[in-house]
Amino acid sequence: MELLAYAIAIPVLALIIDLILGEPPNRFHPVVWIGRTIGYLDDHVGRGSPRREKLLGVFVDLIPILLFVFLFTLLLALLRDLLGAVVWAIAAAILFKTMFAVRSLETHTAPMIADLQRGDLDAARRKASMVVSRDVNALDQPHVISCAAETISENLVDSVLSPMFYFGLAGIPGATFLRAANTADGMVGYLSERHRNVGWFSARLDDCAHYLVARLSVPFILLSLALLGKDWRKGWEAGRRDHGQTSSPNKGWPMATVAGGLGVRFEKMGHYSMGEGSVPQDPLIIRDTINVMKLTAVLFFALVLLPLFTLMGIHVQLYLENWLLGLIG
Repeated sequence: MELLAYAIAIPVLALIIDLILGEPPNRFHPVVWIGRTIGYLDDHVGRGSPRREKLLGVFVDLIPILLFVFLFTLLLALLRDLLGAVVWAIAAAILFKTMFAVRSLETHTAPMIADLQRGDLDAARRKASMVVSRDVNALDQPHVISCAAETISENLVDSVLSPMFYFGLAGIPGATFLRAANTADGMVGYLSERHRNVGWFSARLDDCAHYLVARLSVPFILLSLALLGKDWRKGWEAGRRDHGQTSSPNKGWPMATVAGGLGVRFEKMGHYSMGEGSVPQDPLIIRDTINVMKLTAVLFFALVLLPLFTLMGIHVQLYLENWLLGLIG
């Protein structure tokens, strides 16, 4: 019972750390370690045979997932066994914090508001280039605003809600699985001709991992829109109508719902146009999107993560920790 009380404190402390401190330096960031492992494996895949590339691409994805789930779970098991529940809970909270990013989405996009308000479009473009893969050099102000708002709403699922959901299901092992799978997709999932075959498994696994959460995000986004005084009905209409415009089966749901609820249109020229009205002219749309993202994250945290983790996730994590302790004697 005492251990369960410490366990419940893990996600609460993790959220507090994220909102106050944000991301740790890269050299201390577990997701960076995961990314370097994926990059190392990708560099050692011999190219030339599509079939061989696809087969080895499975290992490029699965080896980091299994390795880091094992390492992080074993680390926590040893800390609990050797140093006690308090150290274990703090370490787990710090580790979980690195698996999701609420504050980071804000810190990477909010500075664009000030740039655009003072007319410095080039500065806003430079910041946009840090968060999207598209060429931003020719984007006008409305499309820079749209680009920032799209990034926030898209990553609401990938970087916030999905890690919380999988943590709820299986604690640190679940969150690590999701973060490793998503990192692999971002690095090798069809980003270039080089990864067309190597990345096929990563892309499909990532789509499957986010499939449920992308759709589950919609009622929470709608509730956030309603609480913020936005038009949640238009959000629902846009989500239903426009979610299929993206190449991903998942990204369109949060993007279209947020765009519709804010009464604007998110547009990536030549790819999609979702929502209502015109492409946003007012930089404060970025702030509105951030507010929707943060409130949605808090609602999901309270209504999904906490009860799911209490009923299921902590028990899965402790079972795996105890199993590993048993293996090593």
